[in-house]
Amino acid sequence: MPTIDTDVSRLLALVRAQRPDPLGWSLAADRRWLEHTYFGPGVSLKLWDGVTGELIGCAAVRASGDEPCLVVSMLRPGCEDLWGSQLEWIEATIDDAADEVRVVSECLDDAEVRRWTAAGFDLTFEELAMEVDLIDPAAAPRWPPGAELLEWGPATAIASFEVYEAAFRERPGFPGWSQAEWIQRLTVDDDFLPEASLCVVVDGAPAGFVVADTGHIVQVGVVPASRRLGLASALVLESTARMRARGIRLARLHVNVNNPGSLATWRKLGWRIVGRRGRFVRIRTGAGL
Repeated sequence: MPTIDTDVSRLLALVRAQRPDPLGWSLAADRRWLEHTYFGPGVSLKLWDGVTGELIGCAAVRASGDEPCLVVSMLRPGCEDLWGSQLEWIEATIDDAADEVRVVSECLDDAEVRRWTAAGFDLTFEELAMEVDLIDPAAAPRWPPGAELLEWGPATAIASFEVYEAAFRERPGFPGWSQAEWIQRLTVDDDFLPEASLCVVVDGAPAGFVVADTGHIVQVGVVPASRRLGLASALVLESTARMRARGIRLARLHVNVNNPGSLATWRKLGWRIVGRRGRFVRIRTGAGL
């Protein structure tokens, strides 16, 4: 009888078949994420096997109380004809009482956008995965006059949170985390890299920050008053230089498609697009009326 470990291994094989290969930039390539998303509390799971026994499709629906229904699914490239059966199972499994259904796509492509849109879902969030090689030294960061770089520590974390709130609080979907919650979320993982996580102060005021994991720029932000000074570029160049000094040879980050300025900045610094992630939402007609 199949076990969760066996099924997760099969799911990972299906993940690796996605185009482009999402290893390293997508949550779907993380075993812990797969275990939680496809086998966690309140989850219904469906797997579809091909004629040769390989996994060609999967879907999971999580319904938990008053929370929105959550859907994840994958299709093996070349097996898109399975979508009709896959969608039929998803629709039959979705909680009829749910006012909102959310779809998480960690390996997004244009065909998937068309499929979910035709099923009545709106693409509400999309970001691009980017990466850069760290084999050769990059340009040295350029800091504006009056800039001081702070190494990570309790005081730097607090200053970085101040920048985070100023930089992101006006954006749609801002979570409103407390200082303690924000710091804990970004630094709790074993991969957190304090040596490459920094805050820059300009003329005595916190102006920008970067938080990094091993080989990953987790978050970077600059207060509105200090934008267009090159701080984001300088912070990322400094952070990745410190990664390189530790022997890390590849760095990754994600950038929202609604942030063309950042996308242009990273491209100018040599970052390349390697994948896409997205979120869809469908609201039940009449919900909330």
